[in-house]
Amino acid sequence: MRVAKVMAPREMRLEEAPVPSPGPGEALVRIKAVGICGSDLQYYADGRIGDQRFSAGHVLGHEVAGVVEALGPDAEGPVPGTPVAVDPAIHCGWCRFCTAGDPNFCKNLRFFGSPPTPGALREYLTHPSRFLLPLPPHTSFPVGAAIEPLGVAIHAVDLGHPAVGDRVAVFGCGPIGLLIARVARLAGASLVCGTEPLAHRREAAARFGVEAALDPSREDVVRGIMERTGGEGIDVAFEAAGSQDATEQAIAVLRPGGSLVCVGYWKADQVALPGIRAMRKGLTIRFVRRMKHTFPRAMELTRLGLVDLASLISHEFPLSDVVHAFARAEQRGPDVLKAVVTL
Repeated sequence: MRVAKVMAPREMRLEEAPVPSPGPGEALVRIKAVGICGSDLQYYADGRIGDQRFSAGHVLGHEVAGVVEALGPDAEGPVPGTPVAVDPAIHCGWCRFCTAGDPNFCKNLRFFGSPPTPGALREYLTHPSRFLLPLPPHTSFPVGAAIEPLGVAIHAVDLGHPAVGDRVAVFGCGPIGLLIARVARLAGASLVCGTEPLAHRREAAARFGVEAALDPSREDVVRGIMERTGGEGIDVAFEAAGSQDATEQAIAVLRPGGSLVCVGYWKADQVALPGIRAMRKGLTIRFVRRMKHTFPRAMELTRLGLVDLASLISHEFPLSDVVHAFARAEQRGPDVLKAVVTL
């Protein structure tokens, strides 16, 4: 089979590898689509996220859909031939965090593409069959791959606890930010503001429920958001840009007692925050650690057509063109919203 390996920052190549055999409790999955996530791009460009670095030959990709090819001994789950979404987080189920209901904090967690665990940019993989979810009927494989980031967006909104009628702001209207906006609308937000410097993302924001998409490179977004709330501020802000400026702006627009949910990866491990302002406002600040118990809900929203994942996907590249796919996605050109590698 073919495997896409990152040898060094911005250096990727295809190599041949044996097709794996499923072990006990595992399934062999033929990969059909892999979404390119912002974290994939950060590993690809920098070779690291914070203090986590990859070694030469690392395989990225954690937004995955495919078809079950075979089951190993004692495997229970979707039968061969079933189109599935793949949950990329393999938790142990028995550590203190798993037994407390927090598998995203699992002490033994293995996550696709997060060093040293290889990701899904390959033609076949073996995976515990209990982490495979059958796709809703008539769901394309690129849309199936996008169910994973939808699960992250649902978890982010869960952490923000917006009440029906609350006002929300999303800082950064990339794919995750757009999905957060849509989920916040489904949760009953009466106003969703967004900030985003890229014009094509601001244009897409309206399709996902953003009422006012502001350009932080050309306007005072704090003033713009405060004007739209009558000076009262936002109830819940989501920082999905991975930007210190956006984090400071989010704190500035939150009302006293509001909540900030940090979703994006900052470039630096340490970021300065206006702590005294946040303290005087009595803000709650939460950080998203992937997702928790949201994959089935993301699947159901997709089945019901409540989130238009197809409109999120702007580009599909074959695996043979994976190098170009990552280059285009990293450049964030005027037409790239969400890129997917298809196999």
